[in-house]
Parts: sequence; C-alpha cells; structure tokens
Amino acid sequence: MLELNTIGLAFDQKKVFEQLSCRVYDGDFIVIVGPNGAGKSTLFDLIAGRVSCQQGSMLLDGHDITHRSELDRAAYVGRLFQNTYLSCVAHMTVAQNLALATYKGRFASLRSGMKHFPKYLVEEVLKPLDLGLETLLHAPMGSLSGGQRQIISLVMATIVKPRILLLDEPTAALDPVAATKLLTFANRYIKEHTITTLMITHDPMLARTLGNRLWVLERGGIAKEYAGAEKDRLDAHDMSGDIDYAAIRMG
Repeated sequence: MLELNTIGLAFDQKKVFEQLSCRVYDGDFIVIVGPNGAGKSTLFDLIAGRVSCQQGSMLLDGHDITHRSELDRAAYVGRLFQNTYLSCVAHMTVAQNLALATYKGRFASLRSGMKHFPKYLVEEVLKPLDLGLETLLHAPMGSLSGGQRQIISLVMATIVKPRILLLDEPTAALDPVAATKLLTFANRYIKEHTITTLMITHDPMLARTLGNRLWVLERGGIAKEYAGAEKDRLDAHDMSGDIDYAAIRMG
C-alpha cells in the first residue's frame, strides 16, 4: 500500500499541494482527472521521486520512502510518459531496450542485458498483440510509430513487475486507433498481472471506462473520489471521442 500523509509542496511560493493525504491499495487502478495546473503530473513526480515534498511523508508497504531518490525508486516505480520518447532510448533497438529493462533496479551493461534477452516476451506478449511488433526487434525505437513505442515502453515498464505503475496521459500523442490498441493491451495486462496503477487522463469517458477508483484533483488536493459504479457520476461537459471504449473495457 502507498500512503501520502499531509503532503505539502510549493514552487516559487505557489502552493501545489497542501495537506494532501491519500492511500493506494494493492491492486488498485486509480484514474486521475482534473483541470490543467491541478498538479496531476506533479503528483506522479512526487511518487517517482523526481521532486521532493516540503512537508509530510510517503510510505510504501509501511516503509518511509519520503527522501528516497528517483534512482532508488526506479526499482519499484514504473512510469509511462505523454512523450513517447521519454520512456525509451530512441537510438537503441527494440530488443536492446527490452533487454536492459530486465535489469531494472540493478547495474548492467548492454552486453549482459542482451545475453539474458527475455525471449518469452516475443511469444507471450508481442505476437498475441497481432501488431507485428515481433518483427521490429532489430529496429531502433526512434523509427517506430508513437503507438508502437508506447506499447513497447509499457512492456519495458512492467517486465520487472513494479509496485506502482504510473501512466501519465499515455495516449496524448496517439491517434484514436493507436490509443485504443494501447489501452486495450494495458487494461488486460494490468489485470492479468495485478499491477497497482495510477493513470492521468483528460478524457472523462476514459475515466469512467478504466479502473476501480477515480480521483478528481483540484485546489491542491483530491476534491472528489468515486469508486466502482459511482464513477458514472463524474461531471463531464464533453463525452465525445473517437477511442473505442467498449473494446478497452472488454480487453
């Protein structure tokens, strides 16, 4: 369980969080919505260790991680960014990226990573997607489409099962078809492997479709929280979109 206790954070005397407290339980899939500037990505930065809180504490499974560095937390926190290039090494091949991902939290050279390339991923993960990704193992990550990079990056982030997976608007740079494929895969993969997940989105319909809990982040804290069927009460002005929500839910 992840606990944030009375977190306070400000940048240039502008408060981002004030007395923020929340709990993330094992197996949760929490979707986070809120207006621009509400602190959604900053919350992820706090959990990942990219920024440090000025007040409060953060516990993971009862252990205080408040002052653990981003490098230390990388062993148990996986993250997928909006920018499809931030979760991979663009000039390295797909196989090289996947190989090094198996050494998450440990020191390794590229040679040692390739020596222990996780071949099971090809048969058990890439081929079943039916996207032809298994034919791109020797292609540079930078040559892939945005959707292909995001799916490979998601696999990289979860090869070594993280305690917490952070999805920061993972479909923001994708077209509707690629977004649907990514989210369908992610939803199925997260369920199958029981990965505790938090996801940021600006899409209210997607917020209703995915996850078991929903947080509305506003004014330095969690203004509203919904669980299960309560998520249908989310107040949204625009419920339109081209993403195939039914496919994602069924996936």
